[in-house]
Amino acid sequence: MISKNVMRKYTEIILLFLVSFFISCNTEIKDYTEIARIPSIFPDYTNILIPPNIAPLNFKINEPGSKYVARIYISDNESIVVNSNDPNIKINNKAWHKLLDKGKGKRYQIEIFVKSDKGTWQKFKTIVNKIADKKIDSHLAYRLINTGYVQWNDLGIYQRNLENFDEKPILENKSIGYGCINCHSFANNNPEKMMIHIRKNHGGTIISKDNGKLQKVNTNTPYTLNAGAYPSWHPNGKHIAYSVNNIGQYFCTGETRIEVTDSYSDLIVYDVENNQVITSPKVSTKDRENLPIWSPDGKFIYFIKARPENPNNKIDVKYDLMRIGFDVNTNSWGNVDTLLLSRQIRKSISFPKISPDGKFLMFCASDNGYFTIHHPQTDLNILEIKSGKIKRLNINSPETDSYHSFSSTGNWFVFSSKRMDGLFTRPYFSYLYENGVASKPFVLPQEDPAFYESFIKNYNIPELITGEVPYSQIEIRDKILEDPIPAKIHESVDTTFLKRHLQAIRN
Repeated sequence: MISKNVMRKYTEIILLFLVSFFISCNTEIKDYTEIARIPSIFPDYTNILIPPNIAPLNFKINEPGSKYVARIYISDNESIVVNSNDPNIKINNKAWHKLLDKGKGKRYQIEIFVKSDKGTWQKFKTIVNKIADKKIDSHLAYRLINTGYVQWNDLGIYQRNLENFDEKPILENKSIGYGCINCHSFANNNPEKMMIHIRKNHGGTIISKDNGKLQKVNTNTPYTLNAGAYPSWHPNGKHIAYSVNNIGQYFCTGETRIEVTDSYSDLIVYDVENNQVITSPKVSTKDRENLPIWSPDGKFIYFIKARPENPNNKIDVKYDLMRIGFDVNTNSWGNVDTLLLSRQIRKSISFPKISPDGKFLMFCASDNGYFTIHHPQTDLNILEIKSGKIKRLNINSPETDSYHSFSSTGNWFVFSSKRMDGLFTRPYFSYLYENGVASKPFVLPQEDPAFYESFIKNYNIPELITGEVPYSQIEIRDKILEDPIPAKIHESVDTTFLKRHLQAIRN
């Protein structure tokens, strides 16, 4: 009797043979009319650079016809032919990755033939793309959420394997009484070193420690504004910089339908191993310090800062880019430096992120505020840290281009964009060259080419990670249902000052 494993192996061999046969078959169409333009396809996978480990870029041909043929090739001997009776072109995963492996650093081209209802064939101008020689991190973590004011409490954090179409939940909030889960973060793109913040029901922060165990803590103390919100892991994986915020949401008229602002905000550093909170009068001021990010060498915290809230105009606020030194060995703070004033670029600065090599700082620029996902005019900009040169990236669209994160190598980055329809955020990927120029972005590929035409949730906070999160959803849920461990204030912190500070800003 043949075992299941042997049968599975035989099945894989037969399928691979059929795929190879299908790919190598002569499907050449000789009688056709040439169309002097590239075909309209959705998503727009044209003139792009892709990672050599990305999932098949399935697409829909938006040209009228009764039959469709797509030939994807790097040479006459290395090609995939897809025949379809409808406009959807779905590429075999194994054949696709075999093509990418052989095409690293080369162009790959797509020939498209469409048969009209009259029985004649048309051949469109060839689409030319390129395969990079550097891979992208294998997984993407993100939150899926409805619009900010419709069913906001139905959400989850998910992970997608970028090398295929597998998607798994990290945590869905229906398992914890529909509390708000947000601000997921990873140390150095490492899925084993993660953090998730929970608000409302079962509030607290889930943090993975060096021993591989999850811990639930309450980073709020009697001397700080709130629990830590927007996080950034230190490169050592033992400290997390947070902003502590008092956040408000307002409905608006015009292009920006919702505005999220802070009445006040400060910065703290949380020592994961010792469960201690460290802050300083230098980052706990009447001004609003927000969105910290560590430098790759772990010596500095970059952040944004705005003046205190104006009660008569809570929305029209602009943030500057700042930096402060911090020594994790002595828990001592350096001096605050101003790197870029909002008036220099006439925009508000938010979400600074530094490339792993420390060369570039990418940030969002919008007319006001820092919650850029609701701002149609938000663009991505880049600062060359050594020279101080600033430029608006060439990949921006007329719609919102917002939250971004780098791959572990820094070659690739992902960002949120509403360019597809102006309504929903989708994750787009781009390659950052050494001169600070970015390649044309492409959207996260889906198995169904028409997926984005009907999917009505937003991809929120996309983070590239090097593998799958090792903790099960049940393991995370059970830890959330526990009572949090209260954090302690570090002995070096001037608590007398902090009491006066809290009283002053709240009055």
